[in-house]
Amino acid sequence: MRGKAEMRGTDVTNMKRAYRTSVEGEFPQELRINLQKELDLRYGENPNQPGALYRFQETSLAVLTDIRLAKSGKGGLSATNLMDVCRALGILKFFPKPAVAVMKHASPSGFATQHGGSSLAQIYQLARDVDARSAFGSVVVTNRPVDKATAQAIMSSFVEAVAAPDFEEGAMEIFGRKKDIRAILFSNLDKLPKFKGDDVTGWYDLKVLPTGRLVVQAPYLSSIRGPRDLICDPLVRTDQESYVVQRDPTPTELVDLLTAWYVNIGVSSNSVVFVKDGVTVGIGSGQRERVGAVEEAISRSYQKALDRKRVAQKAESFSWAPADMSWEQMKAELKAKPLEGSAMSSDGFFPFRDSIDTAAREGVTAIVQPGGSRRDHEIIQAVNEHKMAMAFTLERCFAH
Repeated sequence: MRGKAEMRGTDVTNMKRAYRTSVEGEFPQELRINLQKELDLRYGENPNQPGALYRFQETSLAVLTDIRLAKSGKGGLSATNLMDVCRALGILKFFPKPAVAVMKHASPSGFATQHGGSSLAQIYQLARDVDARSAFGSVVVTNRPVDKATAQAIMSSFVEAVAAPDFEEGAMEIFGRKKDIRAILFSNLDKLPKFKGDDVTGWYDLKVLPTGRLVVQAPYLSSIRGPRDLICDPLVRTDQESYVVQRDPTPTELVDLLTAWYVNIGVSSNSVVFVKDGVTVGIGSGQRERVGAVEEAISRSYQKALDRKRVAQKAESFSWAPADMSWEQMKAELKAKPLEGSAMSSDGFFPFRDSIDTAAREGVTAIVQPGGSRRDHEIIQAVNEHKMAMAFTLERCFAH
């Protein structure tokens, strides 16, 4: 908190108005969409739902990008396979460095991008081991060609499918040892729109309603192109005082904040993502309350850290921590906090300071979030009390 004569920072007080302001788009009174069938699917979301894949005929995206099978596995692709791949591409398109997303039910169970000189196989292992239980039967998606070492690492556990821009010599031979695994090729990841101003002509986000109607919206595009687009000194005014975040994020925290935000774009809401050194160390998703997502991520981070410790100690593939262990019991066995030194992203604003206090107790040092809460000043107070850094994006990234 600072007096009015000491105010320094970027004023974001009016951000909350964005949630009460309608946004107009250029949508015609009559919309005709031409689609061309590409292939029949193994099934839709469930085996009792037949499915097929169509592509838009009147958008450059359908020409620039391609998804096709390099190895069909048993029965070919299902709708869930495609949904996993496409949600992963929506994350990976933000990362110029090698990165891997391990997907389950259209959300990442783990994500890692290159930190230092790590190989693609090492990056995959980091992403998988974020949550090895959930990675069983997952879809692995990477933004680099899969080499033999990475193929060997992927084959060490059961996965449904692997998607990549290419498969290097020898990789397909390794995948051929399991007839059920599917190998998927995609092209031109760098051409996918991701930032505001990118060309999205003819591209719509469509959601079919059971009432014979269709919700049509513009595709999600982020305004956060890099660290300079984050507001690291948000200032909020009340009638009495002004409040400003007092600590800037370190260069390392900035990188992790960006990583967490971009991953968060591909996680089902309400969601939070914790990242340390380019790896997700905790993900809370699909929760009805913000602090519930934080608590879920913390609880799972302890359980998964304990899983990794027990597997390492016993040199076994599966040696899970009991599901009924409390945080305190897991802390006692781990003798460490899995989220210590991590950065946290939230896909929506914090309605109360409880999420901040909870994260701070686990050693989280930096936060990125949209801003716009009626209690932003209380959130800033909490951040300053815990000597944390916090950046605002001024955009929300809900995903459903």
